[in-house]
Amino acid sequence: MTDHVTHEYPRAFKAATKVDPLILATALDHIARTAQRSRSQTRRLRWIEQRALIALSGREYSDLDLDLPKNAGPDTHEKLQKRMSFHIAIKHQTREALVQLLDVCERMDLEDQNQRPTEEEYQSALAAARALKEPT
Repeated sequence: MTDHVTHEYPRAFKAATKVDPLILATALDHIARTAQRSRSQTRRLRWIEQRALIALSGREYSDLDLDLPKNAGPDTHEKLQKRMSFHIAIKHQTREALVQLLDVCERMDLEDQNQRPTEEEYQSALAAARALKEPT
């Protein structure tokens, strides 16, 4: 009868006993290089890179060795960037609607009837401006 031992990291134990170490080392090296070459260097990517490099050097991992990634919250860089992009887009839409409405209003007083806006142009500009008005 054989005793069955449950390891803390069963996937890692299985890989350590059944996978060629060169394959594991190559994978760790690839992970480190990929994280290092990322266009955006986040704390999490730097941590992944360093974690892989520590394993490749044969050292035991310790949380004290690295600046651990923060837990994702409402104010992560990516979420703030997305919110900022949204507000910038709204600003541009508002400006475009205002410019269109001002153009229509300024052309209303022109003497040449052909240069004046049509009722359709006026209503369209007004509708675009109203659509951006925040609810009260």
